Amino acid sequence: MNTLLVRNFKSYFVESRFISIVVSITVIVLRFLMFLRKGLPDFPINNTNFSWSYIEPIFQQYPIASFLSSTLSVFIISYLISELNIRYGVIRMRTSMPFYVPLVLFSIHPFFLKMTPDYLGLIFILWSLFPLLSSYQYRYSHRYAFQFGALMAIAATFQAYALLFLPLWLIGLSAMGGMSFRSLIASIFGIFLVFWIVFALYVFGDNIIGFIDPFKCFTEIYDFTQLPVFSVPQWGFIGTIFLFIFFFIIADNKQITRERSFTKKVLIFSTSIIIFSILMQVLYLYETLFWIYIATAFLSIIIAHFYTNTTLKLQILSFFITLALLTFYYCLNFFTDLSPF
Repeated sequence: MNTLLVRNFKSYFVESRFISIVVSITVIVLRFLMFLRKGLPDFPINNTNFSWSYIEPIFQQYPIASFLSSTLSVFIISYLISELNIRYGVIRMRTSMPFYVPLVLFSIHPFFLKMTPDYLGLIFILWSLFPLLSSYQYRYSHRYAFQFGALMAIAATFQAYALLFLPLWLIGLSAMGGMSFRSLIASIFGIFLVFWIVFALYVFGDNIIGFIDPFKCFTEIYDFTQLPVFSVPQWGFIGTIFLFIFFFIIADNKQITRERSFTKKVLIFSTSIIIFSILMQVLYLYETLFWIYIATAFLSIIIAHFYTNTTLKLQILSFFITLALLTFYYCLNFFTDLSPF
């Protein structure tokens, strides 16, 4: 029984390429049905970017364009995560999970139906991982440092908080064995070059104040002298999400210890980003949900690695339990208004 379960799980849910097609079609249908029933969620997008104010009116006028753009963004995110795994062999076994796990996670709540600058910021953050991982034991790592610096700066034009990840990327560069003074300068120069162009455009438009405003977001931290205003169900939901995240981090940590050096570094780096994102979400509690996007994307990598490598019956059963819970949460959002958030 155990052997049959493992074999079927590996064949149909891990290694099968057909599962990616099935999940892709299912996700498109579920997102479309959610859009028809619920429409786009109405929440404000804070002024923490340099370009969204010029794009947002189009999405406000044409909600279907916002929905299609968010759906396309989710598929781009999934593709980037999958391509990272394929190109750098993060997960040594053949697996389709890095592609379809983020598709599922980014489609269970109406919040993810609306196109936001957070999607674009996340796409460029993920893109910046390619030069970072390419720097592994590479002699001229400053070239890659410039590339990921520029990509992170582009991400910051859509979501200024993306700049806070730069220290983590530099730590990651050091872990890859490519940190040097030239690499540090190259990464800073990549950021400076992008923002110099953005600054020039604002000067040309006689709107220097508009260039400065997004940087003010870094000072708008939550006042911890007051308790967050959440209901009991909302606190319960937050606690459940924390348990969900840390379950996979702790469970996958046992598998990480058996991996080769490069894979260990990538997975530990991903875990660090998740933890950092959670801390930043607490620090900037009501300012942005950008950190949730980041944590969800990198949690997908951890989940995919964990379930691809597991051969234990209980852990495989937990996959189906998790899938059932996610399906239940989608139905809760689709049929009712009982979701805490």
